[in-house]
Amino acid sequence: MRVDRLCVLTGTLALALWAAGCSGGGGSGPTGTGDAGADGGGTPVTDGGGPDAGGGGREFACNVARQEGCAEGQGCYFADLEDGGTGSRCFQAECDVVAQDCGQGLRCTYATENGVTRRRCVAPGTADEGAPCTLAPTDGGVAHDTCRQGLFCREAPEGEGGGFTCQRLCHATTQCGNPSECNTVLRLEGTDELPLVCGPPSTACDPFGQDCEAPLGCYPSTSGPVCAGSGNRTEGQSCDFSNQCAPGSACVNAGGGLTCRSLCRPGGTPACPTGSCRALDGNPGVGACVP
Repeated sequence: MRVDRLCVLTGTLALALWAAGCSGGGGSGPTGTGDAGADGGGTPVTDGGGPDAGGGGREFACNVARQEGCAEGQGCYFADLEDGGTGSRCFQAECDVVAQDCGQGLRCTYATENGVTRRRCVAPGTADEGAPCTLAPTDGGVAHDTCRQGLFCREAPEGEGGGFTCQRLCHATTQCGNPSECNTVLRLEGTDELPLVCGPPSTACDPFGQDCEAPLGCYPSTSGPVCAGSGNRTEGQSCDFSNQCAPGSACVNAGGGLTCRSLCRPGGTPACPTGSCRALDGNPGVGACVP
């Protein structure tokens, strides 16, 4: 028997994860924890664009995980929006913190000078991934941490001891080692960019029991239901990520664009009051109600 499946898109900030659309792409977003010298938060990732946010440009102007949609010399990063939400924007900089495209013997990282933080090429540090790190002494007024290429100094994840350690910067989960996910956002003083680092796997949950600790909700993702920051968009409203929708629903494309749809259990309860329950890829026993 043929089973039709929907593609589900999940993202978060205070969002955290994301899942690529059915057409491919790879990555996840963030869950949210503290960072080096900033406040914490989780993050999102887009499928390459998204509907208009209402009253301004699109929420997601480019694709962070695939680094698509920006002009040469620009990188795609998440950013806080004026309306309090989170989207992606193209930012000009001399290098990419994941690609590490500086000249020989240099490292691309976030460096601060005169209160402004930006991606720039500096001398690499000596601390390896997971090793303790600090803010390096200033050199000509420029301050950066003591980590090696591709790493950033931030507070160690819960359960991995205290203090600050070097953690891997990422745009997508494929750039993290198992079982890590590209799901933690950094909020750095002096920049509007919200870069991501690899973090512990997101917490699994029951999308029908909604057993996540408030204010998180349980949403489908490419790796199964996980806890993420919850939204309030209602049935039929446009979306980019599942956790923009109210708990108990998901952002799916049933033809005609991404919209929030109520969750259901194929062949069981809860059933759909109207329409049909179609299974969600990667989420056994979970479906969405479609017209």
